[in-house]
Amino acid sequence: MEALTGELMSLPVFNELTSAFNFCEVIPADLPPIGSIRRTGTERHPRSKNGFISSFPDGGALIGNWENDLKAVFSTTAGKKLTKRERELIQQKTKEAEQERRNEGRRRHESTAQKVRRFFNSDLGAYPTLSMEGHGMDRHPYLQRKAVEPTGMIFECTRENFEVFFGENYQRLPQDRLLVFPLFHDGELVSIQLIDEQGTKYFLKDGLLKGAYWQATRAEKDGQGAPIVAISEGVATLLSVMEYSRRAGVFVASMNAENLCSVAQSMKRQFPDREIFIYADSDKAHDGQRYGIGVLKAQKAQNAIEGLRILIPPFTQADTEIFRAITGSDKAPTDWNDYYRIWETKQ
Repeated sequence: MEALTGELMSLPVFNELTSAFNFCEVIPADLPPIGSIRRTGTERHPRSKNGFISSFPDGGALIGNWENDLKAVFSTTAGKKLTKRERELIQQKTKEAEQERRNEGRRRHESTAQKVRRFFNSDLGAYPTLSMEGHGMDRHPYLQRKAVEPTGMIFECTRENFEVFFGENYQRLPQDRLLVFPLFHDGELVSIQLIDEQGTKYFLKDGLLKGAYWQATRAEKDGQGAPIVAISEGVATLLSVMEYSRRAGVFVASMNAENLCSVAQSMKRQFPDREIFIYADSDKAHDGQRYGIGVLKAQKAQNAIEGLRILIPPFTQADTEIFRAITGSDKAPTDWNDYYRIWETKQ
């Protein structure tokens, strides 16, 4: 094995194809015709197409894994110094494989977005949960458990309705009532999140998630003071923040901590003159860190966006005891939904 120089100095070379596959943690596959790219699975997700192989004219190949960003070269001349032409060819194949990955990702995202639009435009798709309550149905168990009020941007469906539009490849979906949250990317409808009665969350397999968000209300919320942008991770947290903050503006959920920075940047593009607040989750810290992942990712967004403010729920030990009494569990409170439920109990 030999390390390349220049831009490819970190790329290892193997004289056995199996070793290159093992290094990249991808499922072995036959070499494709010269000039083409073959997709394959990864050790972590064998049924995915997140691994790739691209053949060279000399019988070698470039192998890569888009999940862990590992790449390696298979060459029958491994151990010898690669020529300038060989290095240029590897670089070219790397760029082609990356472009193919981006193009394939865009095709899948757009196909999913079209299904989502049909889902919401059809009488067989999702129904507003407010209208279902208006027809005598009980509030969805997840919303009841979180003690939050629904908005016009929360929908419901059954697994049967869901499968009409998205197929039967979601075996983990239960048969009970499913909450549906439309996800937007820079204002365009791109995907959905589902939450079942037990609180388990599901995303579409090929839906765009990075930079996607759920907006709690169709129009901006009326309230006190200058309009703001409020961002939280989860939908229940966002609904609590919107109810208790009494602020005017736009309220969006990023769906997870990793997505906070991308969503905050999207909000900054859409509302450049507004103050942006992240209502961060106070997760348990690990590895000697002062804060957990929720605050750390909020800080990443803060470093990227000037003036962004982070609000962390100020839990005390007494709050933890109250929360455990409310929920009947031994878990500690972590987010603003937990904070406001504790606050209500104290009143």
